[in-house]
Amino acid sequence: MSNDELLRYIAEHMVTKADIAGMATKDDIKDMATRDDLKNLVTKDELKNLATKDELKNLATKDELRALEAKMATKDELKALEAKMATKDDLRALEAKMATKDELKALEAKMATKDDLRETENMILTEVDRIQERSEEHYAELCTRIRNLENKVVVRSEQSTINLLVEVVSTLKTDVEYLKAKIS
Repeated sequence: MSNDELLRYIAEHMVTKADIAGMATKDDIKDMATRDDLKNLVTKDELKNLATKDELKNLATKDELRALEAKMATKDELKALEAKMATKDDLRALEAKMATKDELKALEAKMATKDDLRETENMILTEVDRIQERSEEHYAELCTRIRNLENKVVVRSEQSTINLLVEVVSTLKTDVEYLKAKIS
């Protein structure tokens, strides 16, 4: 290959400034991650099987489990509780003491119904009203009698005052006449 051919070949395959104008420089890519930087990253496929925060919301923490464990009964406490529990024989004896359905129905038939209770309540309220009316009438009558007594006391009091004044006037009259007789 001649020099001219070689120069033509280089010119044809050579990159110009216009060709590299849109390319990145070393400064542009200096902050980019390398393969070594990406070694510890997780892929989307690896993340698919992980739980979300919402899925973990209802799970208990270690502290919550410890608190629950502290509240739970021990084996000894359960055995003590089991000793206090009723046996089948105890339950049968209790069942024998309990009323049967027929006995409960008979008792229910004897019990007052809501209508019976309403009727009784109405009767009681009517009687209370009647007694209250009589009490009010009696109160009014007592008030009238008290007013009459007060009037009598005032009249008697006035009468006794008048009698006393007449007696005082009479005494003064006698004294005046006695003094006139002495003076004359």
